[in-house]
Amino acid sequence: MDERYWPLPPKSGPCSDRVIGVDDNIYYLNLDYLILAHELIQSGRQQQAMVSLGLTPEAVNILAKMPIDQLKVLARSDVLSFAPRFPVSSWPSFLRNEAVGSDPFEQRARRLRMVLSKSGAKHDS
Repeated sequence: MDERYWPLPPKSGPCSDRVIGVDDNIYYLNLDYLILAHELIQSGRQQQAMVSLGLTPEAVNILAKMPIDQLKVLARSDVLSFAPRFPVSSWPSFLRNEAVGSDPFEQRARRLRMVLSKSGAKHDS
């Protein structure tokens, strides 16, 4: 991991302040998001933080005052600290379950599943 990341506290031991059951992946996603938001706000790019990260003006004010240790505590929640946002134009392809820049192996597998499901339907009749 990049040096700007702080490792998770140990899972056990006398110095452990880690919340048991927190998924490391969620922790790092949250921490990445919060650090990016904090860095944008601290560098005077509050507007960019609001538009790009979906922050409200209230959240910007709160995050501006938070020290890194509080960001780490906030990142330990069992849920994402943010909501992923996808452009509306991409929803039709998600709904059709199409991969962007579709993988040829995935296309072959999809065709094979269709052929097998059709031949299975003929044999069941």
